[in-house]
Amino acid sequence: MINGLSILHPLVAQFPGVPPLPHPELPPPDKVDLPPAWWIFWAVMLLVVLLIILIIWLLLRPKQPPPLPQRQPWTSAFRALSDLRSRIQSIPPQDMSHRISNILRRYLQERYAVPAQARTTREIFDVKSDRRAGAPAPRAQGLWLERFEPVAHLCDDISFMPAPRTIEESTMLIDQALARMQEEKP
Repeated sequence: MINGLSILHPLVAQFPGVPPLPHPELPPPDKVDLPPAWWIFWAVMLLVVLLIILIIWLLLRPKQPPPLPQRQPWTSAFRALSDLRSRIQSIPPQDMSHRISNILRRYLQERYAVPAQARTTREIFDVKSDRRAGAPAPRAQGLWLERFEPVAHLCDDISFMPAPRTIEESTMLIDQALARMQEEKP
């Protein structure tokens, strides 16, 4: 190791020091003074204050309301029919068929996404004339048709049949609608 240093020593000894600048007429660069250390303290204090404000805002901001539970079409329709049955004495028999039909049609619209309140059963299921070659099969075929058609016919029967004249006929109509709803229970 000492041998290696003794070899380098004569090489290093030949350089007298820092070489002069290539342009001696240029003045030396200005010395840049570092800013005083007090700005670091204020910068840290600003960050702490901003952090405290953020925490306070997160704690005090208005809370988002919890999402409403999704409405279950079958449950709401069954509940509405049961409520209608409990108020059968106060509703005139002439209005009963219309109310039952509206409840069932709203159920069909919410459950099957069919505009049942605006269409008759014939309009919903008579899709053969509207079908074009190569178009996909309409929704009203298959299992959906089998489950929907009986309830849709009940809605048509309720809507277009003569209005019940007595409370017994209204009760029979509600019981029939509740029985069909039990068949549809998911």
